[in-house]
Amino acid sequence: MTDSSTASSTSPEPSSSATNSASADVASPSDASDATSGSVAEDASENATPGLGTFAGVYRPTVMTILGLMMYVREGWVVGQAGLLGTLLIIVGMFIITGTSALSLSSITTNIHIGAGGVFSVISKSLGLETGGSIGIPLYLGQALSGALYIYGFTEGWLYLFPEHSPWLVAYSLFVITFGIAVASSKIAFKVQGVVMIIILVSMGSIALGVTQFGGNATLHTPQLWGSFEDVSFWVLFAIFFPGATGIKVGASMSGALESPRKSIPRGTLAAVGTAFVVYVGMAVWYSVVADPETLRAERLIVLERAAVGELVLAGLLASTFTATISTMVAAPRVLQALAEQKITPKHRWLGALTDSGEPRNATIATGALVAGALLLGGLDNVAILITMFFLGIYVMINAVVAIEQSLGLLSFRPTFQIPRAVPIVGVAASTLALFVVNAVFALVALLIIVALYAYLVRRQLTTPWQTVRSGIFVSLANWASKHVARTLDEPNERAWKPDLLVPVTSRPELDGAFRFLRTLAEPKGSLRIIGVQCTEQTAPSSNELNRLEEVTRTFRNEELLATSSLIKAPTFLEGVEMSASVLRGTAFRPNILFGLAHRHDANAIQGFVDIAERHALGTALLYEHPEAALSQERRVNVWVTDQSPEWSLGMRMPNLDLPLLLALQIRHDWNCTLRLVTICSDTDEMPNARHFHERLIEDARLPADTESFVMQGDFFDKVEKAPEVDLNIFGIARTADPEAMRRLVEITGTSCLFVRDSGRESALA
Repeated sequence: MTDSSTASSTSPEPSSSATNSASADVASPSDASDATSGSVAEDASENATPGLGTFAGVYRPTVMTILGLMMYVREGWVVGQAGLLGTLLIIVGMFIITGTSALSLSSITTNIHIGAGGVFSVISKSLGLETGGSIGIPLYLGQALSGALYIYGFTEGWLYLFPEHSPWLVAYSLFVITFGIAVASSKIAFKVQGVVMIIILVSMGSIALGVTQFGGNATLHTPQLWGSFEDVSFWVLFAIFFPGATGIKVGASMSGALESPRKSIPRGTLAAVGTAFVVYVGMAVWYSVVADPETLRAERLIVLERAAVGELVLAGLLASTFTATISTMVAAPRVLQALAEQKITPKHRWLGALTDSGEPRNATIATGALVAGALLLGGLDNVAILITMFFLGIYVMINAVVAIEQSLGLLSFRPTFQIPRAVPIVGVAASTLALFVVNAVFALVALLIIVALYAYLVRRQLTTPWQTVRSGIFVSLANWASKHVARTLDEPNERAWKPDLLVPVTSRPELDGAFRFLRTLAEPKGSLRIIGVQCTEQTAPSSNELNRLEEVTRTFRNEELLATSSLIKAPTFLEGVEMSASVLRGTAFRPNILFGLAHRHDANAIQGFVDIAERHALGTALLYEHPEAALSQERRVNVWVTDQSPEWSLGMRMPNLDLPLLLALQIRHDWNCTLRLVTICSDTDEMPNARHFHERLIEDARLPADTESFVMQGDFFDKVEKAPEVDLNIFGIARTADPEAMRRLVEITGTSCLFVRDSGRESALA
């Protein structure tokens, strides 16, 4: 009856030649034991021949995973607590969640190839390793806890036969046996699956015959429609019983061993879920008529007494929980190993190691230790609630991934099994609601843990070895934003202003020299559009040197800056700048500052920068670097405020002062420096007005509280050199640039100078 044996490959992105072995590793147990199952899916080994059909490859392992422990030992107790209608409501709620998740999982698995780790692979391939890892770790913990759940279930059945035995001795004896088998051979559980399925079917036949009293001793009762919930609440019952409906991921994990996975996975999974739903509903009715509520609450194994042959039911319980425990011991380590292989877990080298036969021995040892510790939690119900919380979170993510993929509308999402958009949305809503209603504190803690794990993995800068849909999310968001921004292109939006620089250069060294200052002007929310201009009519650097601009651009991006680079050819440098400004003016997120290095250009180029900026509504920022001082200690900045006499008015737009102030604030953000407003008045009587103007400007522009004011009287060039010493001076630049005056100011001040001209679309007071 066995279809396959255990896989040895755990590669997350197998090559075509390794598809069967790798996918079977997932199929094995990585997902098969996600529930309170009576068995698990077969695992396909390296030597297995692909071609399993819907029944053997998907339906049988999935339905056996769902039907098992909870049906035998807890459903009668739930009926005794909640009544028939209450139990049916719980079952319907359970299967709404697992049903929508099954549909979502079936859809996404017909769009991608599943690698090692099952759901971890699904989420990672859609949203990246960071998201997959933050969910994969709870997934692993839920599966590992399932081992303790099965052991508790087996123990309850064993104690029915031998009530004098110690529960702890029985539990840990079974743990030692199943752990030893898992370490020695992962194939045993799968080889006996067919036999276990027959035992379960026979036991269910015995249960059905019990109600007709063919050899049974049951007395029929009138069902209690709504229970008293004497011992526990509705939602606690839901949490305890919910693991009985999980197990839907088995079919998806079998994709590599199926003859036609895109047909078999949806058909087999949904058929198994439907079968399980009918069985659970039928069992709820059966329990409600074979015993009164008091008996159902008191005797949790009432099914053994009311079945036609209780020994057959006990055999089904013991066989299913025993094999399910082994399967968990085999399954969970493969998820852990897949996580470790991607360097997500601590000690990833040790946990990710495989034996010569492809077994995750170290991960199995770690999982065994976790299961042994979980047996101290105190009983089946406590473990079941924890498993419910873990898997509700998993189902939220499964549905969320499909909802995101559907919403993006990308051509890459073409599942052969299509589902309505409402399905994953209902799945997300139902799973989230259940998660918080069952235990809001645990849900919040779990959410914080997932967020913390995600943040930790982001800082790790993991390399995702496959394409994800994250870029599609960002592209779609950018597309949406672009459509809305395009409507406001001709409207000034001072409140949303940020420095978006157009940086034309003729060589990589030119960009390298300005790297630190450009980073200062752009981070954290600004952007850089770097244009390499190859002049066809002049002696210019080779195109190879300009092509290397991408290396510097990539460095900007590594520092979390939005930076792009392009290479254009033009007769002259200024014509290249004009072309760039003209083309980019039509984009949704267009630059707002034209940046250049004044000390690297002649007078014609400097005036050309000012002219081009004005024609395309750009601000101008020209850095004239001092040949020796450069940017010095980056601790102090002077912003030069032109003499405003006779009217020192302060409005929303000030004469060529908005952009200098905004850039000064931007520089201070990076340098953490002191700002100083400096004005030289030609008339002594205007000095009080200048000081008052500074005070108002500091207040209205919301400049830092430590901003200083400095006012002098006299000739401009005579007094400039007497201004307080700083590391950068910011001056305004007139419509007609004076390169000689710019050079002179750099020389007099002994510092680098930034010459700035407003575009008329900025406001430092906004």
